[in-house]
Amino acid sequence: MQNADMKPNRLFSVALSAKSVNRLSAATFEFTYDPDYIEFRKVKTVNNGSKIQVNKKSGKVKVVFLNSEGQNISGGSDVLTLDFKTIKEGTTYIDYTVEQCVNSDVNFIDVGSCTASCVRIYKNASGTVGGASISSNNNKNSTRSTTGKGGKSKHPTEPTTVNASDDKYIDYNPIKDKQIKFFLAGMGITAGCLAVLAVAYAIGKKSAQKKAEKEKNHNDKTLENKTSDD
Repeated sequence: MQNADMKPNRLFSVALSAKSVNRLSAATFEFTYDPDYIEFRKVKTVNNGSKIQVNKKSGKVKVVFLNSEGQNISGGSDVLTLDFKTIKEGTTYIDYTVEQCVNSDVNFIDVGSCTASCVRIYKNASGTVGGASISSNNNKNSTRSTTGKGGKSKHPTEPTTVNASDDKYIDYNPIKDKQIKFFLAGMGITAGCLAVLAVAYAIGKKSAQKKAEKEKNHNDKTLENKTSDD
């Protein structure tokens, strides 16, 4: 996640970036923060094809991320941005966990390293965000994972900075529970159908081979009898 260097009573946005050889189709994120120092305002996806459902309470935000085609993060890209407002001076962190990562092939992805966001709040702050740390897992075998091992963020060192923006925030539009259930059910059904088709193909191929072998034996026997008669 990106770090922030902000004055009190200011709006700011930090991005969560990811990098993997897999396309990200689904994941569950849970962000935790100290409500004495910062106030959560909004979370949104960066990719237009992605949807989220958000469950929030003081000090905690849970986000279910979905993208039916899978977001390409091979080069490292932002997945979510979170908007906060600073309250009082001090140093605090936005920690998070990530679980149930699924790629576009409906396979689990094991999560690699994760780095939290460091938020420094003081009167003469530069008002900048940056220093995004990329959470990565380039293991070629990760698409074969059956556990979907999650990850928990660690606190970063001092933040590096780039230009930031204090744009006015707007409310997010979370999707309905039914849509998420349908999407996850659809992925399960798709995987099940592919498995059934694979089994049916194997059975059909085996039956065809047996039939062909039976016909060949019959023809060979007929030819042998004919030769004997001659």
